[in-house]
Amino acid sequence: MAFYPAFLDLSRKECLVIGGGELALHKTRAFVELGAKVTVVAPRVKPDFARLRGVRVVRRAFRSSDLSGRPWLVVAATDDEALHARVAALCRRRRIWVNVVDRPPLCDFIVPSVTRRGPVTFAVSTGGASPAVAKYLGAAIRRRFGPEVGRLVTELKKLRSRLLAVPMAERRATLTGLVNDRWVSRFKKEGPRAAAAFRRRAAALLDRSVRAKA
Repeated sequence: MAFYPAFLDLSRKECLVIGGGELALHKTRAFVELGAKVTVVAPRVKPDFARLRGVRVVRRAFRSSDLSGRPWLVVAATDDEALHARVAALCRRRRIWVNVVDRPPLCDFIVPSVTRRGPVTFAVSTGGASPAVAKYLGAAIRRRFGPEVGRLVTELKKLRSRLLAVPMAERRATLTGLVNDRWVSRFKKEGPRAAAAFRRRAAALLDRSVRAKA
């Protein structure tokens, strides 16, 4: 089974989580952090759900009517396999994206192992074949890349309009001088202090590109 990788904008979108245990809590936290509007349905929920702002908790068993509002996506995270199959079938009938945790055949989408470094997001997936391997690779990425890659991207974002103003060949040459191990290492060692030096170097490279264009 192969999945198409994509990043979804969940801000202000309705998401339904079925289940009240640790896995459901983990999924709900992730949705809340991304600005989603989350409803949780379960007969029993962990106390930590009450600490999540803006989450609507319905303390009862799932009903098909819970899908009547057409949530943007649904996550089922319980220990009831019959319920999982029912939820998946109902969602597909209504063309609602559904994820049944640890059951790829019942999923329209799966969730990768995610590492965030500021505006940078690393996502690793094995297509549901081995979540353990995805977690292992995610841990390796976290050891390899720290806040420095986020700082690099933040600085480059400030330059985007100027970069787009120069021809492609000059832009590539400029980016080669800015996106490399040397600058990642400087941001790692010097932290935010490297930003001023980076901006000076970027300005020099861009000025050179403008002169070359002229």
